[in-house]
Amino acid sequence: MSGSAAQPPRSAAAPPSPLPRSPFSHCANPLCATGWMHLWRSRRAPVFEGRWACSAACMAEVVRAAVRREASMGSSAPYRHRIPLGLLLVDRGHISPDQLRDAVRHQAESGGDLRLGQWLIESGILSETVLTRALSLQWNCPIFSPAIFRSSDVASSMPRFLAEALCALPLRVPGGSTLCLAFPERIDRALAYAAGRILGLRVSSGIVGDAEFLAAQRDFLAAPAPPARFIEVSSTPALARHVASLIEAEKPLEARLARVHGFWWLRLWRRAPRDAGLPDCSDVEDILCSSGESLAVPGS
Repeated sequence: MSGSAAQPPRSAAAPPSPLPRSPFSHCANPLCATGWMHLWRSRRAPVFEGRWACSAACMAEVVRAAVRREASMGSSAPYRHRIPLGLLLVDRGHISPDQLRDAVRHQAESGGDLRLGQWLIESGILSETVLTRALSLQWNCPIFSPAIFRSSDVASSMPRFLAEALCALPLRVPGGSTLCLAFPERIDRALAYAAGRILGLRVSSGIVGDAEFLAAQRDFLAAPAPPARFIEVSSTPALARHVASLIEAEKPLEARLARVHGFWWLRLWRRAPRDAGLPDCSDVEDILCSSGESLAVPGS
């Protein structure tokens, strides 16, 4: 992974085959005991993460394995050490050590509601351009511009709840293979990693200045979006049962699951996924599940 580009593993870089090629496909459940009985089944859907199961019981086992995988992986991509923003600004000569101490004190007095960079800008010590460049260096990521952003181009990229809660802005999908995902101050690697796996795309994360970000995000949040449902369950095993039941009831041509902090993002395809780019909003549905955890975002 170069810079802060959050990329799915190579095996997840391309969307999986949406449907089995014939009714004689092998069941994805390694514990399946139906043997040759599945030759007489006409079942071709649902499909979960590119795999077919010969029965509801086998699909439930496949989903349980996916939930165990997500739970064991945690909620984010591997952590990478980065220099604290204040120290980087001092090192580059943009602020003095005394100004950094004042900024940290005011941030503490605000209870953490005031971002360090925000206070430096509001105090006239730093310009937004300088702060954006410093954040780009801190996260080792590009600076994005929403100059050619069109909300309709990325409308189906992710649930609006996740984009708003995690301060994210899907900008564009150049070449139909890479999602450019912008953030105003901190890169949320968990969201970037999950988006790449759900969409079957590479994800390049970058920084956008506050003013540009807020204007573009308002457009994105107001744009038509795929239908979304919110579900709360009591435990992770209950989550697996509920997801399996949903998949059986809806019979999607593809479904994918990823964990984002305390939420589980399930996407269902009504039409087979495309080989490149994003689907139409009408082709997919998003389901956000909570198993009693909050959307805990690591500090910046």
